[in-house]
Amino acid sequence: MLSDLGYSFDQTRACKKPVNETAFKDDTVSCFDNDGFELSVLEQSFYKENNFPLYNFLNHNCFQVKWFTMNDDNFLLDHSLLLERKCFDGEAKEQIEFYSKQFPQLLKYLKLKPKWGIDFSLEYYKDNLYIEVLHIEYDYYNFDKAVEAKDKFQTKLLATDWNDFLSTLKKKKEEWVNLKGFQQNDYKARLWGLPKAEDTLKSFA
Repeated sequence: MLSDLGYSFDQTRACKKPVNETAFKDDTVSCFDNDGFELSVLEQSFYKENNFPLYNFLNHNCFQVKWFTMNDDNFLLDHSLLLERKCFDGEAKEQIEFYSKQFPQLLKYLKLKPKWGIDFSLEYYKDNLYIEVLHIEYDYYNFDKAVEAKDKFQTKLLATDWNDFLSTLKKKKEEWVNLKGFQQNDYKARLWGLPKAEDTLKSFA
């Protein structure tokens, strides 16, 4: 049912080429994502200048690619993504340091930590039934650990009998149906064999 699209994380950690000075404005340096992978307008300018791909999934512009596809009449893959966030180095970092005197928000840009992440959300529908089957998000600062984790997740996702997992979810519905938000996600993740549904990391430190 699930098919791997064969994408691997990019090991490059940083944007190094500077951008045109006109890229630095109040409305381009703001809306910095402190937790995830969404890019401000200024970050997008740096990614374009440094030839990093930008895609718009989940209504967010960032470095993200589709991880799996799903071919099934009733299971729906809402999203399955591998994500990346770059820091700044070289001339790009020097340029940001210069403009940080005018835009103090850029101090966060200078503290960005490169990270890699996965985001997987599988759902099921039939007649009037609609269930979020599994939704997990995991981030990594270390490239090798990210690749290792991606490979392990990939093996487990492809090996899972999703019909069997769904059957177990239905039988245990009374245990999770009234749980709030992330508590419900955690329950399903633990049922699948994880300690929790999300292990995300701050974007800067």
